[in-house]
Amino acid sequence: MKKVIVFLLLLMFTMSTSANARELKKHPGWAIVATAILPGGGQFYAENYARGIFFAILQISLTSMTVYEKIQAMDYQYLYNQNGNQESWIQYNKHRGRVKNLLWWDAGIWFLSCADAFTDAHFYEFNEDVGISMGLSKKTGIPQVEIKIKFK
Repeated sequence: MKKVIVFLLLLMFTMSTSANARELKKHPGWAIVATAILPGGGQFYAENYARGIFFAILQISLTSMTVYEKIQAMDYQYLYNQNGNQESWIQYNKHRGRVKNLLWWDAGIWFLSCADAFTDAHFYEFNEDVGISMGLSKKTGIPQVEIKIKFK
């Protein structure tokens, strides 16, 4: 399995570095593959490092919490099977419910990370100039906020 992951990462790296100087685009499909394999990988591929770190920390934290709750559930199930204690059964069901909820969160964040990597790669080298100004209206004297967006 490790060999497959290393092969895919090397393949993505060679495909991204072999692009012509005229075409500096990132392929959205590779961004999804990178994110599916490595948390935040697609964001790093699209050179959006802040989001890559954010999604990596988020996915690793959620996965760690899920594994912890699963271990707790297994421990309480073992205790219940050994002595039949009702409190162990209650704790087992509590941790099992948490595992189910966390699995939904894991899947949702993973899907969101893949979608974000896709859009990051799709809009790679997309230039915009955003300006925000605040002030008083010249005619009425009422405070106003102005947002200007220029696409290059």
